[in-house]
Amino acid sequence: MVTRDLTAKRVLLHLLKDFSSTHTITALAKELSLSRVGIWKVLKKLEEDKYVVLKAAGTGKTNMFMIVLNWGNPLVEKTLSLYLTEEALKQRRWQVNFAKLGTVTNFLIVYGSILHSPQKANDVDIVGTVTGSNRFVSADRIINEVQKTQSLKIHPLFFGREELERELLKPNRAFIDAIKKGIVLFGQEKFVTFMRGMVK
Repeated sequence: MVTRDLTAKRVLLHLLKDFSSTHTITALAKELSLSRVGIWKVLKKLEEDKYVVLKAAGTGKTNMFMIVLNWGNPLVEKTLSLYLTEEALKQRRWQVNFAKLGTVTNFLIVYGSILHSPQKANDVDIVGTVTGSNRFVSADRIINEVQKTQSLKIHPLFFGREELERELLKPNRAFIDAIKKGIVLFGQEKFVTFMRGMVK
């Protein structure tokens, strides 16, 4: 079952978060530090279970496959939301600290040094989407409240959905990296829907 396979989980999350890359077997193996043979076995299982589609690209002896998520399978969105929720539970501290933001943002991501080098981090970077000007005001007010309880400076960036999409399509490498390496604290289902919309 795909939900219990940790390598399959890593592959699916990578395909979701790294929308700006062309995913091939070689590229995925390199990104995830796995062998091509290992990746191929996982991909064939994911294809069999209809979680991904392998599209042949190229001709001749060097036939190449592009790998994309199979959005036609309703289990894909549900599985990805589950995986993102599991990731978020490992960041319980930030879920608690930013709990009120979960009520005013569509989704909220924590990213940067606070995740990979927390002892050396100087600040906490978050990015999220908000709908409606009153929600922007509420988000700013919540940040000011939370900042009073934190020793590290909070750097929040809030966008409307279309604004964030434009930044990602520029492409703004900083935000692409935040999406790729960050943790979705709240709004996992809406984040999956947003990322699905990024695939043109």
